[in-house]
Amino acid sequence: MPAMGWRESVRTLFGEGGCLPWIGKKGSKELYSYPIEHEKREGSDYPAAEEVITVEVPEVPLRELNEITNFFSNERLIGQGSYAKVYRVLMHDARPAVVKKLEKPSKYASNVVFLKQLGVASRLKHENFVRLLGYTISRDLRVLVYEYATMGTLHDVLHGPRDAPTWGAEEEAGRAPALVLSWFHRVQIALDAARGLEYLHEKVRPAVTHKDVRSTNVLLFDGFRAKIADYNMFSQAADMARLNRSTHTLGSFGYQAPEYAMTGQMTDKSDVYSFGIVLLELLTGRKPLDRTLPQGQRSLVNWVSIYFLLFSLPFSFVS
Repeated sequence: MPAMGWRESVRTLFGEGGCLPWIGKKGSKELYSYPIEHEKREGSDYPAAEEVITVEVPEVPLRELNEITNFFSNERLIGQGSYAKVYRVLMHDARPAVVKKLEKPSKYASNVVFLKQLGVASRLKHENFVRLLGYTISRDLRVLVYEYATMGTLHDVLHGPRDAPTWGAEEEAGRAPALVLSWFHRVQIALDAARGLEYLHEKVRPAVTHKDVRSTNVLLFDGFRAKIADYNMFSQAADMARLNRSTHTLGSFGYQAPEYAMTGQMTDKSDVYSFGIVLLELLTGRKPLDRTLPQGQRSLVNWVSIYFLLFSLPFSFVS
């Protein structure tokens, strides 16, 4: 059998496509691809093939980011959570937007993990899911840019801003009390949020578990149209999911499904339970957990359960 030529050897090793895939090529103005080098295959002298990660939103230059946030000044700051600071900005194209500056990343959440999950998040497009507009990666700095919710969060509309005084204090200070939602708008918000969650669970492939459904993550836009926001991007990765089960608590207290406390795992059913708590908020106007109320009424679930029990009993027994 004649010796195999070098061209045939290359085809044998790498197939007809050759060993030089198109890496870093921009398919369009809003498609950005990055080569990710993996470790060498175990038991092989050849390195693993490079994986191309495509992010379908543009990267915001650091210079522009510093300009629109005024170098992340407190004047632009509108909120701060457990893992990010939130700034309201005006993009160079005059669009209002929200900039989320993520806290210093964990040593486990490498830029490779970030880019992979960013690639997934950039492909999530639905009228009831808050749209990712851009991102910035510069050393330890990681920033996400989202569309701006003109009417704030469902939590703030139902209960008032989290850092605001009580209803009576608002009136004394001359400020308008929290907006009262009509039943029409409550139903509309519930349907919009349900469609956003259905999109993550049923339409996206592979399916996405939100892992932090709560009223602060239901954002309201003009006409009280609602969108689901702020799903836990990093916990979607398998490695980070294992880390989170051992070192972090996912979700928010008052919204967590009972099985999460027992198994430490969140599924789409956990999201549905949390969404049920949001529906109870819409129906009752009460918080999931209100420590200002008497002991037996602080938990919304327990309080509602009593009424379900009373209505399920025969009338003669209740009277």
